[in-house]
Amino acid sequence: MTEKNVHLQMAKDALKRNDIILASVEATKAIEMDADCYEAYIIRGQISMAFGDKKGAADDFKRALEINPELQEQLNGKYSM
Repeated sequence: MTEKNVHLQMAKDALKRNDIILASVEATKAIEMDADCYEAYIIRGQISMAFGDKKGAADDFKRALEINPELQEQLNGKYSM
């Protein structure tokens, strides 16, 4: 498992435990290691939505879609701003 994947998994696990701060930190670390880690952008987008940061969420979801356009169908309608 790469270091990026370790941080991504830690972000996912933290999010499941509602440890939003740790999830955000770990997702950001994954992005720092791989700017194309779309899953980390989705996690950060979810966290931004939870805190009412619509611009931050939109930026992260947009970046995830730029990396992986196939996510459009998966994300379509899932998050409303």
